[in-house]
Amino acid sequence: MRTTKLLWIFPVLILFVLSACGGAKATPTPLNPDAVYTAAFRTAYAAISQTAAAAVTEPPTFTPPPSETPTLGPSKTPLITDTPLVANTPTPTKQQPCDDASFVADKTIPDFSEIAPGVQFVKTWTIKNTGICAWTTRYRLAFSYGGDKTTWKTVQPAYLTREVNPGEEVDVSVTLTAPVASGQYGAHFKMQNNNGYNFGVDLTIIINISGTPTP
Repeated sequence: MRTTKLLWIFPVLILFVLSACGGAKATPTPLNPDAVYTAAFRTAYAAISQTAAAAVTEPPTFTPPPSETPTLGPSKTPLITDTPLVANTPTPTKQQPCDDASFVADKTIPDFSEIAPGVQFVKTWTIKNTGICAWTTRYRLAFSYGGDKTTWKTVQPAYLTREVNPGEEVDVSVTLTAPVASGQYGAHFKMQNNNGYNFGVDLTIIINISGTPTP
């Protein structure tokens, strides 16, 4: 329908222009209707072609999005260190105490010896200085605990009669009195340093009393 309207509009416009120009006194040239319609048709066709060309747009060009660079995950390659592995590393040794003593032997009255009731006896132990400090004559053997139903807890400490260096052995003794009643009795003695602190192993005395006391 739009094309039909253009076909009759253009001849009218051409006639209008020609009539306007015809205001001059020149002799009008008779119009050829076929030529007019041909010119009008060509003009209308050109207009329609331009309109159609303007209406038709080129399809949009698709631009692919930029591809993302893949992100690498953490490497599973083990780390290499410059620190060498040390096997069988010895553990530091425990520092030896200044004062220490170990048991060597019962020199007299071994444990569980039979003792007559009320008899006085001397108990002697052989011990060793296993500390790093020397024992002076102010070191002594003293009662520690036990001695129920005996008088042993009242026994005075026995001081060393000489200096004992680390690694040396020495005999230490106490004089005790056996109870008069039958039974088994025991007590613990321990070395003391010059400041009165106990150290080393417990030195034990265990005796059995049987029979009647000697008159």
